[in-house]
Amino acid sequence: MTAPISEIWTLILAVLAIRLGILIHRLLPRLGAWNIPPAITGGLLLALVVTLVRGAYGIEFAFADGIRQTLLLVFFVGVGLSAKFMALFRGGVGVAVVCLAILIAISLQNLAGVAIASGFGFNPALGLFMGSIPFLGGHGTAAAWAQAAAAQDLTGALEVGMAAATLGLIAGGLVAGPIASRLIHRQFQGGQTASQPSREHATASGQAPTHLTSAELLNSDRWLVITLVIALCLALGELLRQWAAQHGLVVPGFLAVMLVAVILTNAADLLGHPVDTTVAELTGTVALRLFLAISMMGLKLWELDAFIFPLLTSLAVQILVVSAVALLLVYPLLGRGYEGAVAAGGFIGFAMGAMPVGLGVMRRMADRHGPAPRAMLAITLAAALFADTANALLVNLGFAWLG
Repeated sequence: MTAPISEIWTLILAVLAIRLGILIHRLLPRLGAWNIPPAITGGLLLALVVTLVRGAYGIEFAFADGIRQTLLLVFFVGVGLSAKFMALFRGGVGVAVVCLAILIAISLQNLAGVAIASGFGFNPALGLFMGSIPFLGGHGTAAAWAQAAAAQDLTGALEVGMAAATLGLIAGGLVAGPIASRLIHRQFQGGQTASQPSREHATASGQAPTHLTSAELLNSDRWLVITLVIALCLALGELLRQWAAQHGLVVPGFLAVMLVAVILTNAADLLGHPVDTTVAELTGTVALRLFLAISMMGLKLWELDAFIFPLLTSLAVQILVVSAVALLLVYPLLGRGYEGAVAAGGFIGFAMGAMPVGLGVMRRMADRHGPAPRAMLAITLAAALFADTANALLVNLGFAWLG
């Protein structure tokens, strides 16, 4: 028996799931150290409850999907509005190196995922949910692509993608630090020491965060303007999707709104009226947290039994793939020194799990051995401004290639 949950109750449960996740993280700080979002923890716990209820009473809860789709689109608008081309150009060679590494990692992750899915007898397209979609993309990207038309016939796509993203988060935190530490140790053995840039240098390189005052954050005019911008991106994105469909191109809704947002924010920069990305990112973050909670609550955990071995195989292969790209490309092209070692660790962290994992690894290295502003800038800019867009485009090409 199916028990539908209304939109408003789905939203209420999502907020409660996030609050539950926050409470669990306070009791189990290790979850926070692994950079697992509270929305994932709380949502997964509710998914376990739903699974137990289904097994005991035969009742399957169906959460409302409309609000989740809207939250997804709002999040990707926020991602697109933050993609500033000029910031990428100002990052110089270091950012270009990391962008190249991202492109190579996405391609290798997806080839590995497709090969593993085929080897275990599954639809090759399901391999994309064991490739760059969950690992470099994370939970939000996995849940987004699971809703795309190209994945509608892939049984277990959402469950596989979310499980792989969770494994990637944990593995990224566990693997990146030791590899970076080993590279740094080699530098120290060779008689080199970590650079010690001044605080002014670190600030100029973009490490110091910009904090809003309470008055600035609570200024309703800022929120009204960004609400208009987001609504405009949603409307134009739908028009772009429809236009693409008329010309035989399959463009997922979230990819369409993100592309519109990228064009709009860079056009606004050229015209001298930049978009308020701070408020846009805050809005996108709230939307993502709610979206993840709803997606996790709706996981059909009972469908994961057949995917345990493919997931574990994929995790092992992806660790090798990402580590190889970091060691053979990021590390040498950024100088084989301390900065290169820190950048390699950061790259593994975000390419396996999420940007917070990569930042956490780099900050731990900086606290222990000294600042690495060039590595921090290159990884942060490339990951924040390039990775999601590149991943979305290449995954879309992957689905088209696999039919």
